Amino acid sequence: MAVRSRALSLLCLPVALGLPLTLQRVSAEEAVMSATFEGKPWTASFTLAQTMQMGGKPMLNLSGTEQGSPTMTFNSMLELKDPNDLSGGYLLKTGSPANSANFNILDSGAMVGHVRFSSGEIVINKYDAAAKTISGHFSASGKDESGKPEEVTDGKFSGIPVTVQ
Repeated sequence: MAVRSRALSLLCLPVALGLPLTLQRVSAEEAVMSATFEGKPWTASFTLAQTMQMGGKPMLNLSGTEQGSPTMTFNSMLELKDPNDLSGGYLLKTGSPANSANFNILDSGAMVGHVRFSSGEIVINKYDAAAKTISGHFSASGKDESGKPEEVTDGKFSGIPVTVQ
């Protein structure tokens, strides 16, 4: 009887607290992207991973934006090795839309900074085909528009939903 009473109390707890009775499916792994940029922590407020065809090649656009003043966006375009398995390492290079990355900094809608990365790597450690999510890490180095060297280090992303364009 005590067990039944305790169970009933636990079931009534959401009502007592004013919480909705509907059950929500909560992912064990929320979408996260973070790194260190200019020696400071950067965490994306929202992320995007989208597959598409470009010039007949399978591509993945992976990006994250930290909203604020300024708004800072890491953006990459990767030529997929296998459109059915996104896992693998992607070396960054300049002069090609494939396997490129940049960091854009906007303040009040105006571009106040742009870094084009000439080297580095984005590694997708895990592609969950059933959940359509990716997780991995990244680092990159390059120069801003004035020629000043810049780096993104300790980049991590997990649980990023992948959509098809």
